[in-house]
Amino acid sequence: MTDAAATTSFSRRKLLAMGGGAVASGVLLSGGGLTLARDAAAAPAAPAGTVGSPPLSAAQRQEIQAIIQVEGTYSNNVLNIQVDRDDVPDVTKDGVPIKPSFEINGNLCFQALPDGMVMLNGDFSFKPEELNPAIHQMVEHGLVWQAMHQHLFGMQPMMWFEHFRGIGTAVKLAEACAAFIGVTSTPLPQTLPKNPTTPLDVKRLEAILGGPGTVGSDGVVSFQFPPQQPIRLGGVYINSYLNIYSPIDFEPLGGSEAAVVPDFGQLASQPDRLVSLMQAQGWEADCLYNQETDEDPQLYFSHYFKVGDAYELARQVRRGLEVSVSPPA
Repeated sequence: MTDAAATTSFSRRKLLAMGGGAVASGVLLSGGGLTLARDAAAAPAAPAGTVGSPPLSAAQRQEIQAIIQVEGTYSNNVLNIQVDRDDVPDVTKDGVPIKPSFEINGNLCFQALPDGMVMLNGDFSFKPEELNPAIHQMVEHGLVWQAMHQHLFGMQPMMWFEHFRGIGTAVKLAEACAAFIGVTSTPLPQTLPKNPTTPLDVKRLEAILGGPGTVGSDGVVSFQFPPQQPIRLGGVYINSYLNIYSPIDFEPLGGSEAAVVPDFGQLASQPDRLVSLMQAQGWEADCLYNQETDEDPQLYFSHYFKVGDAYELARQVRRGLEVSVSPPA
């Protein structure tokens, strides 16, 4: 390989009485109350290839960012707000520094729905003592709690991740995010870095991986590869960039050396083939999990970790992408 190469109303008391079953069945925030998620059979047919969505209005984007107090990026009709845990700056893995902008953060992704509502699908990084208070806030604010797990084993201190989703107004979803972030010591507000730089050759990485990269804080270079088939979540066809993409992150360590973490999205038939390929290339397999509930088809995600020459590692990641649901264009 060459370098060129996301209405029946319920009272809060009834919802709590129904417990987790109600949440799992798709009770979601909508306007001022809670409503049943859209029926899967009523969902419109999705187009071939990656799925888009209506645009989020400028007013909706502004409301969300103002309430969460974090500046996001808007592309492919998805507002993606990355929240870095800069209060946890000294995490290491196997002696390698793991910067907040690299793997100690969360991504809150928002898309518009045709009926004027907004869908949120995201994840967030937590200290162990923050996990259950955060779950409480998610459920109290009408979000669907979807997953809790580690991304990389051997981190010191260990950080955990929770995944969640919801449908509602831009304001209500942003308030729900602000509530669970509020149980953490995450510093706010956060803005995007101005004119970020990296010692890595972004154009060269783009040529190898076959997709656009972005530079963030600490010179971290990030890529997103969306699944190439339609995905329904809670009965709704969602935008392929609504936190179901395969992210690839490069943390520069000096010169051409980098710590690299790909997070491959896969179908049930693919994990064994992918792990065999990646381990044969010297990669450490760190996890395998579902990050969404009520997803069709169900996706499985696995993080891998390796340190070395960024461009050779990119070639190896490219081979992994080619056997996942998110192949390069």
